Amino acid sequence: MRKLVFYPDKCTGCAICTMACVISHANGNVLDFRASRIRVINNKQKIIQVVSVCYQCEEAYCISTCPTGALLRDESLGFIRVNKDLCISCGSCVEACPYKGVILSSTDVKPIICDLCGGDPVCVKWCPFDAIRYIDVDEKSLPEIKKLRQQVVDLLRKALE
Repeated sequence: MRKLVFYPDKCTGCAICTMACVISHANGNVLDFRASRIRVINNKQKIIQVVSVCYQCEEAYCISTCPTGALLRDESLGFIRVNKDLCISCGSCVEACPYKGVILSSTDVKPIICDLCGGDPVCVKWCPFDAIRYIDVDEKSLPEIKKLRQQVVDLLRKALE
């Protein structure tokens, strides 16, 4: 299993990852930045920039809080799949995610969650500062991954307060 990992100390807030995601998921010729699965939250006063994306956490709070079972983990890649037919657009998944990695679409009010670009995340490829990585998860790497995720949560709280 592989996961996205964000290294806060390397991020400059350039948002190239967001641009890459928008282009990769463009619907025809329409670039919709509101539908980006990855966003950079900047707080210039506090000099904080943090990437908000689904980190495919083990806890999967979005899945456990969904009242209809519309969210399921993809068994092969580990990302969260959305069954739009079951989704009632309640937003409980958005509220449950500590990483602000789930947003509701502005068009159909259904969750938008990172799909890992089918196992080859473009945000990772395009980040010029190596602030986002797609790494193998094992017993050795999991403690560091969890530590970095907690840094993301702490930075999000500071940036949004």
